[in-house]
Amino acid sequence: MSQRKLLILSYAFAPSIGGIETVSDLVARSFSSRGYEVTVITQALNPGIESEDSFRVVRRPGVAALFREIRRADVVLQSNMSLRIGWPLWLVFLRKPFILVHHTPLSRPDGRLAWQDRLKRALLWRPYCLSVSSFLASTIGARSLVIPNPYDSKFFRKIPGTDRNGDLLFVGRLVLAKGVDTLLNAFAFVLKARPTSTLIIVGEGPELKSLQELSKSLGISESVKFLGSRRGPEVAELMNQHKILVIPSHSVPQEALSVVALEGVATGCVPVASRQGGLPDAVGRAGVLFEEGNFEELSRILIHLLNEPDLLEHYRSEGDEHLRQFHPESVANAYESHFNAVLRQ
Repeated sequence: MSQRKLLILSYAFAPSIGGIETVSDLVARSFSSRGYEVTVITQALNPGIESEDSFRVVRRPGVAALFREIRRADVVLQSNMSLRIGWPLWLVFLRKPFILVHHTPLSRPDGRLAWQDRLKRALLWRPYCLSVSSFLASTIGARSLVIPNPYDSKFFRKIPGTDRNGDLLFVGRLVLAKGVDTLLNAFAFVLKARPTSTLIIVGEGPELKSLQELSKSLGISESVKFLGSRRGPEVAELMNQHKILVIPSHSVPQEALSVVALEGVATGCVPVASRQGGLPDAVGRAGVLFEEGNFEELSRILIHLLNEPDLLEHYRSEGDEHLRQFHPESVANAYESHFNAVLRQ
């Protein structure tokens, strides 16, 4: 059997940091290790040198290069619909096996449908659609099977001998949607009950200054540390050093499936997440959910967990079973079954 050629279209990709970037990279690496010839096409620029030699990355190709890569591929996999790099699949390569994976809803953050969303929905007749959670599949407006996101099991695992002395950890972009304001307000109550508690915030974004000012106005800045951006191995180490990972996201927009929640479970850092979108799927029985935006409920949960080490250990014990479906090999097996299905069509 000849080597299969897999083309991944991922508008966002390394070196930028985010869920789609992580998943596209993991899928590329998984199938390269399985003997596929993998090429990634992306709009993301890279000022440095490509460090990954197991697959090719083509950045911002011209029309001729885009046509050439699509023509030579056996299967095209697109992470979220981007017409800027995917348009030939609708206009020229109508018979090319084409899988579209939805990572976010086809709507505005508040749920409205703009003309761009209506156009994308009208084009769903063309690809074989997958969604990363059952919640997301229910919002697409077309038939979509569910495929979970993988997490990077190489880095995100329990590190033996690491002291888990840290209390609370947040990892993510510092934007309004991530709900860090809810976490800071909850942490003010946590400190009243447990004055020695700590909170580490990892990430960058436009809300950094306002969040720092909020922590000062709440009188908690001495116990909150903003670390800025960190990458895979550093994040994994921080998760191993902390007891609880807080994911307080707001539902505008709703989370499709949180990779960071899976990373927390894999490292033994118990996730506490808002009850919205695909977060319940990501947390499963390995963590706790709270009402979105309810910082009083969040503070009660955090205090209770910090006071009950055995309860934290119980949630950690649920992690291995929960993560089985999200392991890169399990997800790659699922993708391969869909590749086979679309090639048979």
